[in-house]
Amino acid sequence: MTRFPGGLARARALLSTHFGYGAFRPNQVRVLGPLLAGRDVLAVLPTGAGKSLCFQIPALMGGGLALVLSPLVSLMQDQVGALRRRGVPAAFINSTQTLERRRAVLNAVRAGQVRLLYCAPERLPALTRRLSAWSVAPTLFAVDEAHCITEWGHEFRPIYRELGKYRYLLGDPPTIALTGSATVGARVEISRVLRLKDPEQVVGSFDRPNLRFTTRLVPDDRTRFALIAERIRTATGATIVYAPTRRLTELVTRALRLRSLNAVPYHAGLTARFRRDTLKAFLEDRVGAVVATTAFGMGIDKPDVRTVLHWGPAHTLDGYYQEAGRAGRDGGPAECLVLWRDGDLRWPGIAPAMKTYLQRRACRRRMLLQYFGESLRHCSGCDVCGG
Repeated sequence: MTRFPGGLARARALLSTHFGYGAFRPNQVRVLGPLLAGRDVLAVLPTGAGKSLCFQIPALMGGGLALVLSPLVSLMQDQVGALRRRGVPAAFINSTQTLERRRAVLNAVRAGQVRLLYCAPERLPALTRRLSAWSVAPTLFAVDEAHCITEWGHEFRPIYRELGKYRYLLGDPPTIALTGSATVGARVEISRVLRLKDPEQVVGSFDRPNLRFTTRLVPDDRTRFALIAERIRTATGATIVYAPTRRLTELVTRALRLRSLNAVPYHAGLTARFRRDTLKAFLEDRVGAVVATTAFGMGIDKPDVRTVLHWGPAHTLDGYYQEAGRAGRDGGPAECLVLWRDGDLRWPGIAPAMKTYLQRRACRRRMLLQYFGESLRHCSGCDVCGG
């Protein structure tokens, strides 16, 4: 099995040279130790824990091509851009590129000029055939946002259910699967689908004391919108508003603009260029609020989101924690608020645990942590416990 020469000592040197950090965090060391020895790793670490470095550093050590499976165009473009600025030869392949541009990237891969290649899942079958024809065997296979295997793999993006097959066809490289949240059952399923061999499981604490978890039952949509508008108007930092449909995303955005609030929509029905420009404006603080469907924000390094608002419940607590966790990545205080009506609980696909989270008058933080198999001694902030 492929190993990564130099171990943690070399990893620390690369961390300093390319990323400017003097030391790894404890959970990063727990991930890197087994991975650098050639073992498969499943890492479940909360947002802001530095998951990307856990595959970017080994990619620089492997001496060949590291293949990173990434679910979102915005995510891979953001990470590749950041890596290039740090002098790392990285590239991506996705549907936004012209045929000519994709050919240029593939030629660079074949010539050994790319160290990290980010790939959309749907591009994996064709890429696997090319790499096999060129006798290019990746030294590392990384599956970022691995919870998509369980959340999206059944209907929305069925290619996720076949990742184990393509991993085998790629030469069975050491594999790391990373996600910000996963129950015990989800971890078992991720390992099964990817065909991980006795993976080292590194699970960090899901408690983020700087986030305040709140819910509010509203009588009608007018009240719900008014509360969202007020939160955006008084916010001290960036705001993300999650809406369940593209249509509602557009409607809420237009209504916010009519109130002179600087908001933009983000969903898969918009052009790639519009989404790219929206993301750039959001990262550069030229937009105060983004009204988006659920995938927005995945893997995006925006540290100062102070508020995450939900127009109704997420489908699952896993999904909710992923979305709410995009607030307060800088460690500063942030609010995660779900605004809901009784009728929302009849939306298709709302899981029982999500309904319990909204309806039960109990510590929100404790319910979230218990869902992920973790206990809580003290609540640092929710609408039930105060703080």
